[in-house]
Amino acid sequence: MAVGLVIVSHSAQLARGVAELAGQMAQGRTPIIAAGGAGAGNEGVLGTSVDTILAALQTIDAPEGILILLDMGSAILSTEMACDLLEDELRSHVAITSAPLVEGAIAAAIEASIGHSLQEVKAAAEQTAHPEQLHQLKPVSEPESTIALTPTPPSPAPVPSAHSINLTLKNPAGLHARPASLFVQTAARFQATIRVQKAAQQTNATSLIGILSLAARLGDTITISADGPDAQQAIDALSELVLAGFYETTDSVPVATPAPVTASSQLSITKSAATSSQTTWQGISTSPGVALGPAYLYTSQSVALTAIERHTITPEQVASEQTSLNTAIQTTVAELQALVQQLQAKIGAGDAAIFDAQALMLQDPLLLDAAIDLIANQHLDAASALAQAGEEQAMILQALKDVTLSGRAADVRDVTGRAIRHLRAHTSSESSLGTLSQPIILVARDLTPTDTAQLRPETVLGICTIQGGPTAHAAILARALGIPAIAGVDEAVLTQIQAGTLLGLDAEQGLLYTQLTEAQQQDLTRRITAQQQRQATLKSNAQQQHAPLVIGKKHIQLLANIGSESEAEAARQWGAEGIGLLRTEFLFASSPTLPNVAEQRQRYTQVFQAFYGNGTTQRDRPITVRTLDAGADKPMASLQAFTGPMNEANPALGLRGVRIHLAHQQLLEQQLTALLLAAADTASNLHIMFPMITTVEELRTIRTLFTRVYSELQQQQHALPAHVPLGIMVEVPAAAIMATELAELADFFSIGANDLLQYTLAADRTNTALASLYNPMQPAVLRLIRQVAQAGKHAGKPVAVCGEMASDPRLAPLLVGLGVNELSMTPTALPTVRAALAQITTNELRTFTQKVMSLQTVAEVEASCTAFSQTHHS
Repeated sequence: MAVGLVIVSHSAQLARGVAELAGQMAQGRTPIIAAGGAGAGNEGVLGTSVDTILAALQTIDAPEGILILLDMGSAILSTEMACDLLEDELRSHVAITSAPLVEGAIAAAIEASIGHSLQEVKAAAEQTAHPEQLHQLKPVSEPESTIALTPTPPSPAPVPSAHSINLTLKNPAGLHARPASLFVQTAARFQATIRVQKAAQQTNATSLIGILSLAARLGDTITISADGPDAQQAIDALSELVLAGFYETTDSVPVATPAPVTASSQLSITKSAATSSQTTWQGISTSPGVALGPAYLYTSQSVALTAIERHTITPEQVASEQTSLNTAIQTTVAELQALVQQLQAKIGAGDAAIFDAQALMLQDPLLLDAAIDLIANQHLDAASALAQAGEEQAMILQALKDVTLSGRAADVRDVTGRAIRHLRAHTSSESSLGTLSQPIILVARDLTPTDTAQLRPETVLGICTIQGGPTAHAAILARALGIPAIAGVDEAVLTQIQAGTLLGLDAEQGLLYTQLTEAQQQDLTRRITAQQQRQATLKSNAQQQHAPLVIGKKHIQLLANIGSESEAEAARQWGAEGIGLLRTEFLFASSPTLPNVAEQRQRYTQVFQAFYGNGTTQRDRPITVRTLDAGADKPMASLQAFTGPMNEANPALGLRGVRIHLAHQQLLEQQLTALLLAAADTASNLHIMFPMITTVEELRTIRTLFTRVYSELQQQQHALPAHVPLGIMVEVPAAAIMATELAELADFFSIGANDLLQYTLAADRTNTALASLYNPMQPAVLRLIRQVAQAGKHAGKPVAVCGEMASDPRLAPLLVGLGVNELSMTPTALPTVRAALAQITTNELRTFTQKVMSLQTVAEVEASCTAFSQTHHS
């Protein structure tokens, strides 16, 4: 049996409500009794009753102990009097806590349902309160005999350990989702058992949910303790991370925002709406801007964890269900990693990292261990167990006082629901948000980050939700996409708006208009026009500069990196001279099975057409497609279904990129076939490049394979492009060193700067502890780029750089000075990079490049590049 809970409140109705809520969290595994109100015969009268409390304590079936949670005032005295009337044996198993009634009851119910002791249950309840709250609510008298009757303030003493350190948080927002993710990722690299403690609360350093639940803020002190073979190295790495402020800039810190929507603010919002006859609805702004368009009522397809039907299994099925759970989690993590890659070019790496955090949440040991335990001990199927464990972890976060951290509960539910859809196929329902064809204003109860990631600004003009707030990840994504949004609107709006109704959204003021007056419509139209003109001016400036960018006599092509149809449209709108990198992983990552030739051909055709638009004169612009770049470090469910599990000790140095092609040549043959046919369908200027080329032998084999596919299609009477240049990604030092020999076989080089940097410095780009090494201004990498550029020049082959380096206006002049012909970047970076290159002369570039190549440190290179940039833009 579990520890039991008795809920004492001046309101009988409130006590019953809290007991019901806590009971749902405990799933019936914890006895809970409501003991609220003034007692029998006084129904509806506010007060507390010694008899009612005593009866609850005597009747509850909880031999492991009883925890009493209470609200205020006379509840303390009544509870103590009731305890005094208990027999000594029972009284010794009773504890009183002054933890917040609702949050404490939820935390206690979850802890009790797991089977923890009375003291552990009590501590869990009290972790939901600030220390000063426990002191203020301390019972007025101290019971004489038992430790159980006194609320214990948290003790700041750290757990003894061979290696530990106290650190004060320096980053402005504390341990919010992104720095917490970096902390967990860093801790996971070590074999040591690592713990983190703030005040009396302690958690495993590899648990993202646990780290978030610490609610550690700027100025808070945390204690990091480690035991194990590499304990001191772990302490050093995590200390460096904390002392560096998690490498956060002001741009990466959540912006101060209005308070979240609370019960009281909801009341005022409802009254405000009522005074305007329900034609104007007040909310709070979560993403600025204005919009005007027809209503689209949307019900999120995310799985409600509490609504998952509970299924049980036989003991013989435990092992298979646990295997199914692990498989679903691995598949979901792969989906999230692919989504990060897809979104990075659209909204930036920082905001796309939201889904990295979700992947960590899904792999959190607190969540996984709880689900595994539920399968083994309660014989729940994998979906039921994951749903219950996910909801319990979400409630822990939701109970936190910090608005940003409590908002992460939505992420836990979202990502758990993703995994459950793989376990319960019948619950899956694809969202229609990504396929909207007409501009609309989206009205919904709530949007998950998964929902928001599908949105396209050209079809979703604005967003209005009932739930959510400025710090929710869905709101962050909306801001990154530039979609105006408000939240916190009264729920009645869902029943009073009809689909297709013309709506006006003023996200600057947090207003939704459902029956626009002529004046309101004119005002919104004027502001929308101004908003569109500002955006159009930026794009127009980019598009008007189609004249080749020439420095001296050298034409520098400015290209775009893309990974989807919408990004192809953005590249065209921002004036890209071509596509320097089309990532094809989006096609393979979005399907549980490998797409066939016909499916690939259709998707490539759509992307090509999106870039060229309706113009026929732009077909000479190149579209450079990188063949599937995957491996154990970029897991994809569809690929592993074909190749089998790819378990490698060091996947970054394993079977990936072109090595997958050579091991499974059918994959490459199908992709090449689809690309050639799509290029023929659209008259595209197709270039193809292969990732992770390391040796001359690999490139010879690949060229032979391409020639065979091309010849077979010709024999089948397909009209094919007359010439398709074949290039390679230069991503490893071996390829850079052999650039002269590879240039005899390759038609062009594209330097994958991100991978070349990490392989040259042996510094994992996802390892924040190595951030000082993983810097694109490393002299060693710049010298390798010069070596590749010189090999390309001598062979008459163009050399491009794609990746973050090409998007940096400080580095762009240096790359050109090193001999690079093409720069491929995020579409929105094109105007900035063009401006950085436009006024530079050949002599200035030569002098600047010679100076930089004589430098020896990152700091010297950065100072020189910054000074050169400021000189030309002052």
